Amino acid sequence: MVWGVVILGLSACASARPEGALVHDPLEDLNRQIHSVNKGLDETILRPAADAYDFATPTLFKHIFGNAVRHARLPGIFVNHVLQGDAQEAASMLGRFAINTVYGAGGALDPATEFGLPSAPTDFGLTLASWGVGEGAYLELPLFGPSTARDAVGLVIDAALQPTTYISGGSELVIASATVRALEIVDTRNRNKQLIDEVLYRSEDSYVSVRTAYIQNRRRRAAGGEPSIDDLPDLFSE
Repeated sequence: MVWGVVILGLSACASARPEGALVHDPLEDLNRQIHSVNKGLDETILRPAADAYDFATPTLFKHIFGNAVRHARLPGIFVNHVLQGDAQEAASMLGRFAINTVYGAGGALDPATEFGLPSAPTDFGLTLASWGVGEGAYLELPLFGPSTARDAVGLVIDAALQPTTYISGGSELVIASATVRALEIVDTRNRNKQLIDEVLYRSEDSYVSVRTAYIQNRRRRAAGGEPSIDDLPDLFSE
């Protein structure tokens, strides 16, 4: 599936978005079918799991786990800031990683924010945008949710930049890594419950709502602006 996303992303990026089009969505029929499957998976599996997680998990654990997940992403965020030519943010993320590793119990706590080094998330899709790569066609990816051709390519590269991608060494460690990843997805769904429920279940056309929110947010961030909602999440993956 990953190679299919890369090939599709590169071919779609090669063709410019039609001038004046709000969203270039030539695959809308297919995207809507995938959206229906994704929405069904959310309704039957992910949302109930997130509700159960919220009910059964102590608030302190959720806070620590969220910090640890964000900490694990910092090396990739650092690399992307470097590739975007943003030396100041790259230095800040390096400092944030060092402080939270040493003084934050390996990332479980977040003293770096109190030291004036708040999180500044970015990704390879935004790196490509900073290099002048067009967003390409809108895509809804199975399990991963809304994307564009450019962001789909970025998704693959970001996975390569994620240290946890390379965890191996035995079935117990692999199972533990998969469990942590599943908890991460559920935790993300729980933390963004109101937003996701509003877009998916309280809009007249959830496909259009998701597409519009995602594209507007990504264009704003690609232009150097702040997102209107703190890192509008993919619906099925963070």
